[in-house]
Amino acid sequence: MSWFANLSRSGKIVLMVLAAVVIFGCCLLAGGYNYINETRNSGIAYERQLTSQYLDNQNDLSAYVSGFYEQVGVAQAQSDVLDSVLLDAVKGRYDKGGFAANSPMFAAIAEAYPEAGLAELMANWGKIQDYISAGREGYRATQSKLLDQLRTYDTWRRTGIFRSTVVRMLGFPSNDLEARVGEMVFTGEAARNKMYQIVLTSEAIEAYEKGIMEPLQVPERGQ
Repeated sequence: MSWFANLSRSGKIVLMVLAAVVIFGCCLLAGGYNYINETRNSGIAYERQLTSQYLDNQNDLSAYVSGFYEQVGVAQAQSDVLDSVLLDAVKGRYDKGGFAANSPMFAAIAEAYPEAGLAELMANWGKIQDYISAGREGYRATQSKLLDQLRTYDTWRRTGIFRSTVVRMLGFPSNDLEARVGEMVFTGEAARNKMYQIVLTSEAIEAYEKGIMEPLQVPERGQ
């Protein structure tokens, strides 16, 4: 280190300042890399969670509909009309009418599933009533869970000036975010938008669009 000792005082100061700048720059680069890497890992975790939850919501809804047929012991008698009635029940269409034996819900099922006969339906109605109520509340909670996860994801993406810039730079929502519906696969921003389209009745959507909701009607056969 004799060369350093031979330097003038001002030379030593300049050299030490340069060394400090280099060390600071290296620390800054290392810290920046770690922050970007942690942000990327967080984004991947959020998107995998949302992708999984979206599929789980569909599985939950499918199990609810299939379970209804098991409740009444008519697994071979499924119909599109009865499926539609059950989906309306889980979406909350029959909330005002309740699930009593004289309710619109009962009338809709009796009309959609005439093979059972009124006596059979009446005999099973107690457990069917409990099953529909539990399934509706369970699925509502499942949809609320997905919406809460979406809220957390969007808050993470948009808060913090530096983080939001890094998130945009990394391309979130990325193609790792997937919303699968049958054979269709939505990715990225399209997947996020699809996940926000929670299961609602057409009447509920129309009511929000117009600001008016007509009295509920029992669905006609074949609708």
